Amino acid sequence: MQLNLGLTVNPDDTISGQLLLTAQKSVLKQRNPDVAVAFAELRQNIPTLPAGTETRYEDATFYGIQITYRKTPLAQFTSESVNLVRDDDLYRFTLPLDPQKYGGKVAEQDPRNQQAFMTLMAFEISVTFPGRVLDTNGTITGRSVSWKVVANQPKPAELRAVAEAPPPPATSPAAAVVSGGSFPWLPVVGGVVVLLLVVAVVVVLLLRRSRGGSKDTAPTGPATGPPAPPHPTAPPHRRQGGSS
Repeated sequence: MQLNLGLTVNPDDTISGQLLLTAQKSVLKQRNPDVAVAFAELRQNIPTLPAGTETRYEDATFYGIQITYRKTPLAQFTSESVNLVRDDDLYRFTLPLDPQKYGGKVAEQDPRNQQAFMTLMAFEISVTFPGRVLDTNGTITGRSVSWKVVANQPKPAELRAVAEAPPPPATSPAAAVVSGGSFPWLPVVGGVVVLLLVVAVVVVLLLRRSRGGSKDTAPTGPATGPPAPPHPTAPPHRRQGGSS
C-alpha cells in the first residue's frame, strides 16, 4: 500500500490538505476479484487516520480512498498514524513507522508478516507550516518539510518535524470566561465608572438648560391690575321755571 499526504498548517491552528491511501489493482485482484472488497480488507492493517471528507479514488493502476481536510481543527490530528499537535509556540508533527502499528490483521496469521507488510509500504509526505522549521529528519524547502520512503527499503522509526507556531489569536473577555480564564474585572469596573461620570455630567447640563429656559420664557409685558373705578359724573342740571 502507498500513503500520500499533503498538509498545510494554517495560522489559526487548522489544517487543510489531502491524504491518499491506495494499493495496486493487480495486488488487490490477487486477494479478491472485487478490488473494493480487497482494499477494505487490506485497509484494516492501517492504523487510524485523521477523519475528513472521504471519497473513492481510482485510476488505471491504483484503487483506494482520498480524505480531504478543509480548515480541520488541529485537535483532530492526534490519530494512531498522523500526529500534529501544538506545544506552546511550537508545532510538532510525527508519523510513526512502527511495524507493530501496521499489518495487524496479517500478524494474526503470522507475526513475521507484520514486518513484511511495513517493508512493502511506501510513504510520500509533505507538511507546510506557517512558521520556520526548526528540526526534522526530512527535507526542508522554505517552510515545508517532505519525506519520500519507498517500498522494499529500510525505514526510519518515525517521520518528525518541529516548526515555529504564531502567537495564539487574542480572545475576548467573554471567551476568556467560557474557556475558564480569569475575568478582567479592573478594566470592566473602570469602564463602568467612566460611563456613570458621563451620565452624571449629561444630567447636570440638562437640568441647567431646563432652568435657564424657564426664565427666558417668562412673560415680559406690563403687569395688569384690577380695573380703575369710573370717574364721578355731574348730576343733571334742573331748569328753574316761574309761576304762571
